Amino acid sequence: MATARCCPADCALRSDWEDELHGEKEMLEEPSVSELLNLMKLLAHPLRLKIVMMLLKRDHCVCEFFYVFEEPQNLISYNLKKLRDAKIIESYYRSNHKIYKMAEPMIPAIRKIAGAIP
Repeated sequence: MATARCCPADCALRSDWEDELHGEKEMLEEPSVSELLNLMKLLAHPLRLKIVMMLLKRDHCVCEFFYVFEEPQNLISYNLKKLRDAKIIESYYRSNHKIYKMAEPMIPAIRKIAGAIP
């Protein structure tokens, strides 16, 4: 654990302290923060979070979501579309079945967030 420092009086230490805080401030202003915020907003809906957690394990047919969640088809389709529009998930066809999978670039971020869920 890093040692806590608060407004050092020594000029040399103060300069290092200000540089470190300036770097942290710039990191928090990057577009990645707003991207993470949007991702977290999308995953705040319980059904979307459950869909993503299922897709982290393996690809699923849309009919499997209907079976597992026992929700109306339009509600599940709406939430799948929200996740697909945000490029969190992708879909493809296998025979006559629509299959959903996690979008490759999103997997590390989603796993990090899902790891924080008990």
